[in-house]
Amino acid sequence: YNGMGTTVVAALIRKDSAVICHAGDSRAYLISDGISQITRDHSMVQSLLESGKLTAEEAKVHPRKNVITRALGAEENINSDVTVVSVSGGNILLFCTDGLSNFVESSDMLSIFNNNDVSCVPNILVDTANNNGGGDNITVVAVEV
Repeated sequence: YNGMGTTVVAALIRKDSAVICHAGDSRAYLISDGISQITRDHSMVQSLLESGKLTAEEAKVHPRKNVITRALGAEENINSDVTVVSVSGGNILLFCTDGLSNFVESSDMLSIFNNNDVSCVPNILVDTANNNGGGDNITVVAVEV
């Protein structure tokens, strides 16, 4: 397992803001009036997408989708991204591994949040990802602000 690493996404929530830190392709989303992805994947496919060498549809099925460019433990030091977002009462922060984001579209995530109590949503999202193929580990945390 030499050279292996793991992804991370973490938050510090204080009053009306959340400081999000991440490395790899685990993600943070903000659910308010809609759903928005806060983090940017640190992956080979994300770089290809941003450079225009892949379309969004091609990126979803690219055979090297799992190749990440930043990970905890793979190197002694890494650069993580830090993002500050405004939050207000009733907003929800969703943190997840790519086992969710690769198997459940963000629009479907939002629909699940809109139709269920937030305390039930993580289990429903995991079940949905598994029903959609579940080809990876799936970790989901939802925090209501």
